[in-house]
Amino acid sequence: MSFAYIRATIETQVNSAFAALTPAVSVVFDNVQETPPALPYVICLISYGQTTTSVIHPVESMMEQINGNLQISCYVPRAQGMGPLEDLAAVATRVMANMKSNSDSFATVVCGAVNGPEPVLAGSEPYALVTLSCPFQARLGAAKGFKYYTNQVLLT
Repeated sequence: MSFAYIRATIETQVNSAFAALTPAVSVVFDNVQETPPALPYVICLISYGQTTTSVIHPVESMMEQINGNLQISCYVPRAQGMGPLEDLAAVATRVMANMKSNSDSFATVVCGAVNGPEPVLAGSEPYALVTLSCPFQARLGAAKGFKYYTNQVLLT
């Protein structure tokens, strides 16, 4: 089981989407930065809910399926209206919706229905934020130079 491939697949796509904006928006990942960057920025959180799902596949062998949750929180300066929040939320939604088509052939991540954006506007913090989340299924299989060998048995 390798969480690293899944995390790399998701984080690469999230970072690329927000880096392509003008100006680029910084992305903060799990256990990377103690102090958030200047506004605006995005926080990407990945959690794993079920990590031991067996997969029976008619063609591939040695596949793993891991279920989890992807959460993206977008932070912008307070009192600038909902436009900046909704613009970043639209980028996050596109990343989640296109996750499968942009996955590599070893780690395939498929996101489910996107929840949000849920605005968090209360409080006295100098920022406003929206949060989006979605469940995902990740499958790891033998590809891109990785070879696994098993005995294949016909189940009847």
